[in-house]
Amino acid sequence: MGGTVASRLAVAGLDVVVADTNAAHVAILNDIGLEVNGFRTKLHAISPAEIEMRDVGLVLLSVRSQATRDALAPVVDSAAHVVSLQNGLNEDTIAEVIGSERTIGCVVGIGATWIEPGRITLDAEGPLTIGRLDGSSDETLEEAYQILSRAFPTRIAQNIRGSLWAKILINSVTVLGALVGMRTGELLESPERRAIIARIVAEGIAVARAEGVRLGWVFGAPAHSWDTGSDEALKHFAKTFGAIKSVTWRDFELGRPTEIDAVTGEIVRRGAALGVPTPLSAAVYATLKRIESGDAQPDPANLDLVAQAGAAG
Repeated sequence: MGGTVASRLAVAGLDVVVADTNAAHVAILNDIGLEVNGFRTKLHAISPAEIEMRDVGLVLLSVRSQATRDALAPVVDSAAHVVSLQNGLNEDTIAEVIGSERTIGCVVGIGATWIEPGRITLDAEGPLTIGRLDGSSDETLEEAYQILSRAFPTRIAQNIRGSLWAKILINSVTVLGALVGMRTGELLESPERRAIIARIVAEGIAVARAEGVRLGWVFGAPAHSWDTGSDEALKHFAKTFGAIKSVTWRDFELGRPTEIDAVTGEIVRRGAALGVPTPLSAAVYATLKRIESGDAQPDPANLDLVAQAGAAG
């Protein structure tokens, strides 16, 4: 996601500096540029050790959830504001480290896949939604809006927490592709699978409500409609994002750490803290962790086992 946004901003003429821990990736970006769907853009890329915050006003943070705190280290003593171009609910972590007044939440509507150093694919295009955690507006938020609009259609939301929760519910579905070994469209083809998935979404909505989050629309359907399932919303989602391959599935293939803890794991943890049952989500989380550790494999039968565990719970 970071590379896609950075390359578009560079093409738009903005002064963008990309920091990345992958030395081979950095070298290619400086040499021949980053390839996104066959189009290359040269970028000014550096390692994290080379970061100089003196003249930086805005940081677009696009790291894995588990790397959030470490990535913020150069930012802490600066005056820069941070936009979270991430999955999950990392805005709470960012606000804890640098203060909510310097934190800008962002819901990323694009889907992108890292293929190899210097090459990524943009799998789905969508808008960026940004906002302050308290719903306020200020000059820096407007500046972030103007900048990000040069990359993708962007809007400012007063209820960014509701938007962030709607996105993590989407992530809780796309991550299921790694559970069964299917792209999102194939996963949602089956009415039986959609029925199970609707129950998983409903669990997340219940947790969000218990947190006091105002949810409007989820997958294009009113949040309250998920109390009895929302098959049409999932079918529409499949048409729009059917080509997406779960980043967690890609993590399994590459043998790298996943963000499961920050997606389904986050819903399960918050549910437990609030006394909200999440038996299906807990079964998904446990199975994905087993796949991550090598004790299981992506398989369509995994979703049936999740349904059974949910019924037992």
